[in-house]
Parts: sequence; structure tokens; C-alpha cells
Amino acid sequence: MSVDVAAALAGTTTLAALLAGARGNLTDLLGQVPAPELCLVTDRRYVRGEQVDPGRRLDPTELAATRIGDPIPGSSATQAGSVHYEIEVPATGDGVWLMVIEYPTWPDGDRAEDGDRAEDDDRIHAVFSPYRTCVGVVLATALALAAAELTGGRFVDEEIGMLRPGPTDPRRFVAATRLGPAPDADFAACCERYLRQFPTLGGWPRTRSMMH
Repeated sequence: MSVDVAAALAGTTTLAALLAGARGNLTDLLGQVPAPELCLVTDRRYVRGEQVDPGRRLDPTELAATRIGDPIPGSSATQAGSVHYEIEVPATGDGVWLMVIEYPTWPDGDRAEDGDRAEDDDRIHAVFSPYRTCVGVVLATALALAAAELTGGRFVDEEIGMLRPGPTDPRRFVAATRLGPAPDADFAACCERYLRQFPTLGGWPRTRSMMH
């Protein structure tokens, strides 16, 4: 089962703005519960699923200077280009893999991998793949909403399907799914409460967080 959520990027934004926007969305979605610190790691490497290089955490200056949404080096008419990051919640041990991908297009504008027409503002996607925990899925959702809003793009939830059909406008999605004031300030518990409102998920994910 794929569990990605994504944003079709119509413009650019910085990684610093992405993290700040995600934290704001977490607070909005979870009934004004304070959002935890987020960190972003680059250059982490895996071999057969095992981490062999921990990578490094980007500092505030690097986050502010690094943009997503621009054309990606290595992209061509027939080959996608991509960049990869990991976004983590140190307080709970949860995280999200981020792949920013520029889809290839043939000269007539068709998207190479599936033949769908690729509009100029639909070629670059930010794809967020969460740990399969409540915290991971809610974080991925908050990140995808932030990426869509900051770039004037679309929120894409075709795989998890929290709302069927669901709005692609990020502010409409937030307005439709935000919780009322939280009975407590436990961030992980509020993430679980948020996802339990969607009957389509059938109680998935079962695990609240990596630390619960």
C-alpha cells in the first residue's frame, strides 16, 4: 500500500518556509496544539534498507537558501530529475521522506511516464512518504499542504484518500478537516485523534508514533 501525499508545485519556496508552514498547519489541524521542532536531513544513504550514512542536518542558513520548485538538474524530455531529503520530529522519532521530482515530458508536452498531459505548473511534485504512524502521516499531510500553499499549487491525496473526493486547495482541506480545541496538549495523541475522523482509513495507522 502506497501512503504518499504530494503537492504539485506551481512555483518555488525555501525549505525554511516549508518547515515553518508545516508547523503552522500542524497547529491549525490539531486544535491549536503547539507543533514540535522539525529538522531536515540531507545526504543520508541506505543500502538494502539499512542506513549506512546518517547524512547531515541542514542549519537555518542552508534551509533559507535552499529552494524547491525550480527545474531539477538531470531532468530531460525522457528522464526525471529528483532531489531527496528527510524531515524528522526529534521529540517522537517519526519522520517523512521527501522526494522532489520533475517529471519528464515529450516534446509535444505529454508526460513521458503515463501519457497524461503535463501542464507547466504540474511537472514538479513534492512527494512526502511518511513513517507508517499517526504522527508520520499527519506530518506528511501538513508538509504537502504547506508546499502547495507556498507555491500556489495543488494538494494531492490520491493514495491515502482521507477525503474522497477531497479538495486540492490546501486552505479548503485544512478548513474541512481541522479539529476543535484539543482536550490535552499531547501532540502524538492529537495526531491519532485527527486521523480517526476519517472512516476511509479504517483505523490506520495502528501505531500512534515511533515512541508509543
